[in-house]
Amino acid sequence: METIAREAGYSRSAIYRQFATRGELLRALVQRTTQRHAADLLQRIPPGSGPVDLLVESMVMVASQLVHDQLLQTIAGQTPDGTIASLIANDADLTALVEPMIAAMLAQDADAFRPGLHPHDLAQFFISTALSMLLSVVPESSDPEVARRYVQTFILPAIVNNPPAATQVYLSPKD
Repeated sequence: METIAREAGYSRSAIYRQFATRGELLRALVQRTTQRHAADLLQRIPPGSGPVDLLVESMVMVASQLVHDQLLQTIAGQTPDGTIASLIANDADLTALVEPMIAAMLAQDADAFRPGLHPHDLAQFFISTALSMLLSVVPESSDPEVARRYVQTFILPAIVNNPPAATQVYLSPKD
C-alpha cells in the first residue's frame, strides 16, 4: 500500500480511507484501467461494426495493450507471481463487469451467434482466453495481428454462426 500510495501521490492513510484492503484497491485499479482501455477501443471501432468485430478487437486490445499497460505492470509487480494475468484472474467481479456487455452484444445481433450461448458462460470464455493471451500461452499474441488471426481462426468458430475468414492462417511471424 505504501508503494501504491507513493506512486499515486497520496499518503497511505488517504488510500486506506477509500479502500479498506490492498485487494480492494487492486481490484478497483484493474477495473478502472480495463474500462479505460475498453473506452479507447470503442472509439477506434469503425461505425457500423458489429458485435463480432467488437469481440475480436477487444481480445486484440487485451493481448496487445493491457499486457503493456504501465499501471498494470506496476501493480502486477506487487502480486505473488508478478503477472497482469494474476490480477485479472483474481478479480472476482470481472465476470459481472463483462457479462452485461456480452448480453448486450447477444441481444443486438442474436442471429450472428450460435444458439444457446449464455452471457455468463461467454464472459468466462473470453476472460479465460484473455488470460491465456496475457500469460503468453498463445505465442507472440502481444502482436495485434497475431492476436487477431488467433481469435478469428480459433475463437470465433466456437461462438458465431458464420465466422469471417481469418486474414491468414495463424502462424507465428517466425514460421
